[in-house]
Amino acid sequence: MDLHADVGRLLRGGRAGRLMTSAQYRARLKGRRCYVGMDLSSTKDLTALEAVFPDEDCFDVLSEYFVPQGSIRERSTRDRVPYEQWAREGFLRATPGTVVDYEAVRAVLVEWADEFDLRMIAYDPWNATDLVTRLEKQDGFTCVAMRQGFASLSAPTKSLEKAILSKRIRHDGHPVLRWCMGNISVESDAAGNLKLSKKVSTERIDGAAALVMAVDLMDRNSVTTEPSYQMMVFGANR
Repeated sequence: MDLHADVGRLLRGGRAGRLMTSAQYRARLKGRRCYVGMDLSSTKDLTALEAVFPDEDCFDVLSEYFVPQGSIRERSTRDRVPYEQWAREGFLRATPGTVVDYEAVRAVLVEWADEFDLRMIAYDPWNATDLVTRLEKQDGFTCVAMRQGFASLSAPTKSLEKAILSKRIRHDGHPVLRWCMGNISVESDAAGNLKLSKKVSTERIDGAAALVMAVDLMDRNSVTTEPSYQMMVFGANR
């Protein structure tokens, strides 16, 4: 499976691919129900937040990325991507120091909760205990740990692939998201289960990993409308 082959088909803005600014795109998400995937960084990775906003037949994506200011130039050289330019243009938040300040991540989530109907946050448990405790105890978020094995990741990975191929996903053209999606490598087990592979992928896929977790929450909490029936009795006395 090649998830990034059709990433260029992701719609930007409206259903017909109508262009709009990032501000216009975000404005149309105000008040809508959303689910968030959170992938926290090691010393070399990006920290990524991806929110998905389901509607009748598609879903929208909103992205936020973080990198430590103290190593941004080194990272740009190592990864061969324009982190400094992305930070200047507002696509990447550079926090002071040499590691990502998780309080900046927390602040964005609080901002999103004020602006949107943020239902749940899925997260990789690795290195997340302290931040998740603050999110739950101090901010009142519902956080769901998501193990990074085949059993947890296969269904949402396949769901995301299906959404991409069927053009049921919209985003605002975020360059870091597009870069992460283009870096995807997938591994499978003997049973045909799939997951994104940070070991096989040669570039950063943190945004894609966060998006898979968000899709999992969305799928698990989707509302299935039961068919309605009307009983009609024939031949009855009037």
